[in-house]
Amino acid sequence: MQRVSTELLWVPVRFVPLLAGAAYLGIQSSYNPRGLGVTDWVLIVVSGGLVLAGGRFPLAVLIGQSLLFAAGPLLFSPGWAVVVVLGPVALAELWMRRSGWQCWVGTGVFLFAQAVVLWRYSDALFSTTSMALMTLPALLLGLYIRRVLQRAVTAQRQREEALRDARAAERTAIARELHDLIAHYLGSIALQVGAARHALGENEPEVAVALAEVHATARTGLADLRRLVATLRDPDTLDDQVGAAMAEPKGLPAALAAAVERARGAGLTVEAEIDPGVTTVDAMRRLAVLRVVQEGLTNVIKHAGPDARATLRVDAVRGEVQILISDDRRGRPAEARGGGFGLIGMRERIELLGGTVRAGASPRGWVLAVEIPGGPA
Repeated sequence: MQRVSTELLWVPVRFVPLLAGAAYLGIQSSYNPRGLGVTDWVLIVVSGGLVLAGGRFPLAVLIGQSLLFAAGPLLFSPGWAVVVVLGPVALAELWMRRSGWQCWVGTGVFLFAQAVVLWRYSDALFSTTSMALMTLPALLLGLYIRRVLQRAVTAQRQREEALRDARAAERTAIARELHDLIAHYLGSIALQVGAARHALGENEPEVAVALAEVHATARTGLADLRRLVATLRDPDTLDDQVGAAMAEPKGLPAALAAAVERARGAGLTVEAEIDPGVTTVDAMRRLAVLRVVQEGLTNVIKHAGPDARATLRVDAVRGEVQILISDDRRGRPAEARGGGFGLIGMRERIELLGGTVRAGASPRGWVLAVEIPGGPA
């Protein structure tokens, strides 16, 4: 669809040779006392009209232009000058859009048409030089444009693959952390059921049997889940502070404070203001808050420089969390910062929770604003 849209954008440009040829013949007619005949206009219309099909049939267009090139001198038409220009244009477009045998066949036909026109001069040096000047620049230009377009397409494809990989990696991290959270809850269930069985003793046999089944099921599920988590866990992306922030609400402020202290240890001056109410949100939102703060402060150190000043503010109102991280422009200019994969992963995580991420330059430096709504994701 994108390629078709690009071709449509070039449609108005393809009418230019036709209009230019008509204007050229109009000027020629003013200097020709006999005027111009039908042959002149047909030659211009056919040659200019062939350009319209160059995007889809470049080989056929070049062959058509070559035939007109060979027949032009026999017609004694002033319009042949337009064919002399459009022939190399068709050759360049062929080498730009095609490769392999089509390019060599088209080039051979075009060279043969030139030889038919130039054979009458019986001057090998003149003929060879003329053919080289008309063929080689157009061929090399088309080949160069094709290489540039191929590199651009390859770079775009690599960029899209990198974006997909970044999003997939972030989703994998979320799944890994969610498994750890479920493991914590299953462990708590197994522990509480075991305590209930011990407290009941033999007083309620039927309840004891049901609790025993629940306890066994919870332990089996916990064992399977731990094996899966052991396979998924990457020590570089999941640490004790993350686990604490997920499992215990009171662990989030300590984890945020540790992230701020690490940034300060790297030389960054951080003014932090964290709302104690952030502990009231659920585990996945607590983890998202921690990840945003870690990534945001890391980006400040990376782009603004370790000597920059940063402000961190985390507010929690009725389950909704708002995070604001700003810095001054001590290091790399804010306008020159590009969107890295860390920001892409952050956006993926927040959007899964129904939130929004805004990042961009400000008069003072760079601002990252994140909103995470309350309620179910």
